[in-house]
Amino acid sequence: MDPQVVPTLKETGFDVLSLANNHMGDWSREAFEDTMRRLQRAGIAYAGAGWNEKESLEPAVFEVRGKRIGFLAFSDVGPQWMRSSDALSGIAVVPAGSAGKAYVDRAVFEASEKVDILVVSFHFGEEYEIAPNARQRELSRSAIDVGARVVMGHHPHVVQSIEEYDGGVIVYSLGNFIFDQNFSTDTMAGLVLKIEFDDERIAAVIPIPVRMNEYYQPEIE
Repeated sequence: MDPQVVPTLKETGFDVLSLANNHMGDWSREAFEDTMRRLQRAGIAYAGAGWNEKESLEPAVFEVRGKRIGFLAFSDVGPQWMRSSDALSGIAVVPAGSAGKAYVDRAVFEASEKVDILVVSFHFGEEYEIAPNARQRELSRSAIDVGARVVMGHHPHVVQSIEEYDGGVIVYSLGNFIFDQNFSTDTMAGLVLKIEFDDERIAAVIPIPVRMNEYYQPEIE
């Protein structure tokens, strides 16, 4: 995107973004690093990315009314070559197979020890599928088990189900918010999820459906 998008995001009210997704390397690692620098200069936090693996698995943290709110992000759909390492910038890419659950569980547990409320973002699932698959359910529920309170997913480009699980909430896919996929009704829709807390307990989960108009602008339904 044009770099002018960054101040627009800031003005609109976005405080933290996930950079863990399968398109983060589309314009090379150099462009990815430029993205991090531009967001830092604009005062927008990001999760799921960093100058090394340790930083990419570190939560973005906000102090809100005396509570520490943390945001962590992962991509379960690659690209593998963009995975961060000890001395290489990149994103938090979940390893394939059973190693993926251990990778996520460790990072989520360590992050949860640093905050009061942890939100975990996953770029996962199958595109255009309206139901979550077994991998989505396993990673999401396991993240709640080890300390997350909210799990939110994206990548399918369509809205998927919301699940209350063991004191936490999982939205498997938020769908599209702004995206030029006008080939179906489902891809022109998304969710804004409002979650209210009473101390550290989830008091309300309020899904707000949005639909894009002909100019791809999201409007509340």
